[in-house]
Amino acid sequence: MMKRVRLIVLIVQRVLITAAVFFAAIVLIYFTAIDPRERYSSCDRLCNPADWPRICRFQLVIEKRTLFRDGSRILRNGISDNTTSQRDRTEQGSPSFSYYTVNGRYVGPTLTVCEHDFLVVDVENRVAGESIALHWTGQSQRRTPFMDGVPMITQCPIASYTRFQYKFQADRAGTQLYHGFAGGERTRGLLGALVVRSSSEQRRPEGIPSTESVWIVTEHGGQLGVNGERHWQESIPGNATTRGHRIRLLYASSCRYWLEVEHHRLTVLALDGSLLGPAIVDRVLLHDGLRMDLVLHVGPGTIKPDYEIRFTPMDKAESCYQRSVFRLQYEAPLGPQSIEHNLSQPAAERIVLDLAGETNHSEAQAGERILHLKDLHGDQFPTNLRSCDTRLEFTITSQVVADFAGGPFEDEMYHETVHAVNGFTFAFPSVLMLREPASKELRPQICGPRSLPRKCHPMMARCECVHVAHLEAGQRVEMVLINADPANDYTYQLHGHTLFVVGVADGHRSDPRKISRHFDRPPARDTIVVQRDSVLVVRFVASNTGAWLLRDIGARGWSRGLDVVLQVGNPQYPTPGTFSIPTDFPACHHFVGPRYFLI
Repeated sequence: MMKRVRLIVLIVQRVLITAAVFFAAIVLIYFTAIDPRERYSSCDRLCNPADWPRICRFQLVIEKRTLFRDGSRILRNGISDNTTSQRDRTEQGSPSFSYYTVNGRYVGPTLTVCEHDFLVVDVENRVAGESIALHWTGQSQRRTPFMDGVPMITQCPIASYTRFQYKFQADRAGTQLYHGFAGGERTRGLLGALVVRSSSEQRRPEGIPSTESVWIVTEHGGQLGVNGERHWQESIPGNATTRGHRIRLLYASSCRYWLEVEHHRLTVLALDGSLLGPAIVDRVLLHDGLRMDLVLHVGPGTIKPDYEIRFTPMDKAESCYQRSVFRLQYEAPLGPQSIEHNLSQPAAERIVLDLAGETNHSEAQAGERILHLKDLHGDQFPTNLRSCDTRLEFTITSQVVADFAGGPFEDEMYHETVHAVNGFTFAFPSVLMLREPASKELRPQICGPRSLPRKCHPMMARCECVHVAHLEAGQRVEMVLINADPANDYTYQLHGHTLFVVGVADGHRSDPRKISRHFDRPPARDTIVVQRDSVLVVRFVASNTGAWLLRDIGARGWSRGLDVVLQVGNPQYPTPGTFSIPTDFPACHHFVGPRYFLI
């Protein structure tokens, strides 16, 4: 009898426990911010640290269009829209150009989320004959390095007319960018803003303006456009004059332009998504890949409802020659009472911010002071980076090599420019590197301090291989970039990590160990400019396990040979809890057919 009573009591206890667990789960789901019926706009909200992260779903459809200068559309996704063939039009001498669209627009939509939200982005490639991949700048991809968007390194490229779903957590707040991996895609419309809001920045004591805009500045054919428009104008609410107006600026062009706003001063809040000690300037030199947060303040002078936004080319290069002017309008009429709190004090001198290092103090005009990256202060600098555990040194070179094969025609001579880092010209692997790091097929393709492919014995003018540098997880790294090219600057971006520029010197023959180090809160960045004939010293913590690309973003295609893969940790035996590649994740392999032919 007692056994039966105990059994009944045990069953009742289990039923009650199960019911309590289900009830608690229902209550938890009900009161969290996760709602499977949420729409696109639901993630654009005021961020509250007490809220649960949301799941933000987006769909991006990538297409490509070809236009002729008369404005008539000839090709869309490789398919002719009229009876006149592309060959006929080309032979008639009508110049054409191609560009990409995202959801039907040149320059894609802005994706706005809160820090720690989860993004689920379905990307559909409708471009005929081109494989693509999307990179998400500024995001560490700490637990999802396979979502970093690097073809053949972290994922297989997205083939034409197929889809790929990116899933990752937005763990770094700030103004970020998503874009096609190839440089020609990024500068021709396949890009968009990724705005990751933070509850902490909304509580900053100095205050953040209540109004903001996103400016995506691109260049095509020597002319600039903002947010995909060449005749764009900015309209700002009249109440923005009391605290200023925030601009989230993203720049994608190999041309360098000076930005200034008529009768306004610019307060620089952040670079590459990382906060700064605010710096007030009058104009800024924009370089490729730059992401910057600015606050516009009406300066002393004439008060009027509309002003000029001026982009002036730094030099008169053949492809970067045209000055662009856009309009900035305040929606409400401006009077002295409406902007008296926003008027900045008259400046004793004009302050110019040059983040690319193109100008020096001797070139400053009368009454002008030039600021460089070293003159800015970041929000914080890790004290443990005052020393380092390991050191990497990369020398960038380029040389013109004659094509002894004679090119496509035997009676003509050709040459090509060969780019290399430490003598290695980067080439992508033939297998998915992150998934199969120990592949027998991959091993002979890798080069670096530890290995040299057999085809590179002896070292010739071109040694194409997968250039890899190995790092242990958690190491403090000093990386020295030496640009031995006397004619060209190079812009580099490091995926998955944040850099601190601690030293710079002119002359590529300078001894890096003798360059003075700057540890007074240097700004945190992920995109840097290595000037021609110079040495740049950066430090960072290799905190994320995976294969991360140090990328030359100036390449028009996937690469021109100046990239390096930083292999952090042992990919065969990753640290528990870091990341795990899904079992059904796409793999890239050769197809060699059956071993025997059947007759």
